[in-house]
Amino acid sequence: MMLVTSTFREYVEELTGYFERDMANRPEEWIISDRLSEKITPDGKMNPFFGATSVIKLSEEDRDKCRRIQRELWEHHGDMLVELLPETYHLTIHAFSNVYNVSQNIDEIRAEMESLEGRIGEEMLRVGEIYGDTVIRMRALGTSTGGRDAVSIKFVPAGERDFQVLADLYNRFETIYPLGKPFIPHVSLSYFKVKKFGRGEVHRLYDTLDRLNAGTKFDILLDVRNFVYQHHYHMNDFRDVIGIFPQQED
Repeated sequence: MMLVTSTFREYVEELTGYFERDMANRPEEWIISDRLSEKITPDGKMNPFFGATSVIKLSEEDRDKCRRIQRELWEHHGDMLVELLPETYHLTIHAFSNVYNVSQNIDEIRAEMESLEGRIGEEMLRVGEIYGDTVIRMRALGTSTGGRDAVSIKFVPAGERDFQVLADLYNRFETIYPLGKPFIPHVSLSYFKVKKFGRGEVHRLYDTLDRLNAGTKFDILLDVRNFVYQHHYHMNDFRDVIGIFPQQED
């Protein structure tokens, strides 16, 4: 279990450090992520990837902000990338059972999901009672490649209250389903294709990211009413299952 226990200032400094190190360490040799082929086929299509997650879906206005960055990336590096549909854009609060952390067996994943969903549903309703009218402001640090699975925009909470709510949401579900990993808020834009890229391609990509990040100065507003527990079937197919108010439950 890895709860967020830092102060607001410490957390922002930690996330900023992750982002700056990722951008400073341009790979001289591209190594394909071991896990990427679970999500992406060799010909750049979506693989089935069954599991569960909890996310705050972005507003149309904030999707447009992220979409503008995705378009720039596609204009210059589309042959490296697999598109994520803008209507799926979200900021993940906490992942749950999936191929990565259970097994390749869909029945085993489904059984684990079903065993947890009672507790998850109860916690979602508590979130609605406490934070149902809350908005979390997040500030963009910039776009990076973190992990070489995906290109994503990294965010930090804009203020103390934003941090407190965000950390509490994460900690509630990390307690139910410990992942033991740092919580790095981000919005994924594209996955990489499952191929090895040349040094020139990689350096051109990082040049584009540097240029984009020089102009990446925007906030997004996460409306907790849009916080949902979802099942995903592949990385462009997310289906709402449980919301934070009773009438949202299927």
